[in-house]
Amino acid sequence: MRKIIFWVSMVVAIMLLLGIINILVFDLGRLTNYGFGYLVGKILLFLLIAGVVYLSRKTKVAPTSTAGSEA
Repeated sequence: MRKIIFWVSMVVAIMLLLGIINILVFDLGRLTNYGFGYLVGKILLFLLIAGVVYLSRKTKVAPTSTAGSEA
């Protein structure tokens, strides 16, 4: 279940990032106050989804060495 949440949120985050970049590159000069609110909302949603990706990622476990660790 954790893998599914990770990959779905990763795809959504990439789509949001592409939408944000598209607005910044092509439409920044034409944005109204509502457009800036839309852009800020997309950025906040991207940050939220990126947080979900970060929290649902696979954590690496460092191997522990028991032989020779006594000093």
